[in-house]
Amino acid sequence: MEFTYSYVFDLVYHVLAHMQVNNPSNLYSEEYITMIREAKDGQFEDITEPMSQLAEYYNANFERLCKVNFLPFSCQNLDALTYMVEQQPYFTAEDKVHFLAPFLQLLQKESLFYEAYWKGMYDGSEQARECLKAYLTKEWEKYKVLGSYFHKNRALAGISYSMTCSGRGLYASDVFVAVVPFAEEEREYKSTFLQLLHEYTHTFTDPMLQQDINMADGSHNFSEYMVMIFDYYLIKALCPEDLEDYLRFVSLFIVGKEEPISEELL
Repeated sequence: MEFTYSYVFDLVYHVLAHMQVNNPSNLYSEEYITMIREAKDGQFEDITEPMSQLAEYYNANFERLCKVNFLPFSCQNLDALTYMVEQQPYFTAEDKVHFLAPFLQLLQKESLFYEAYWKGMYDGSEQARECLKAYLTKEWEKYKVLGSYFHKNRALAGISYSMTCSGRGLYASDVFVAVVPFAEEEREYKSTFLQLLHEYTHTFTDPMLQQDINMADGSHNFSEYMVMIFDYYLIKALCPEDLEDYLRFVSLFIVGKEEPISEELL
């Protein structure tokens, strides 16, 4: 398992945390916004209102615009991200006027604050990063048979300081790729690993649906359930000692409570 930290994808998730989205991809967090306001200490603009103005168009055109969640993973800087966004064929001219142009402008403006803020978090978390890396590497050893079975020779874990919940999985032909929130406390490590496993699993269960997965027709919810079922049987077969933690992890998805869910409910 390899690890990557990126100011670029963290900036995108940081900005998205200020906008309410009407589906499970939502990263909006009042707690996060309050923390950022305190960090800015009145010296930088609060971007909640500018982002809220973009929410209606984003939600109405989510199936296209959600791509902004995934593009920054392969970009080294904001210029590269801007170029990539401008070159994507699935964005319409209206998308560029009503969402993408103002969104990119906000990224540039917010970077004046966030770049130094992100560097401070990265530099200050060296010991915690090493502990998390050691734990996730050890856990992946128990499951890496998936890599050989699906002909993926690496597992890449993007770790985000600004992603407020869940994760993002990206398809690649020869590597598992996902971004998940940074876990500073050891008690959070297990759920972080299970989120990574969840995102990795999407890359081979989603194609089984043989359809364009989206939020509007319920296929996204079905794809999530397929992952939960697959990982349940995977963990039960390979590492039954992880099953109670997994049922607790799944409980957050199904009933919104962090307590082990009954196996029968799956």
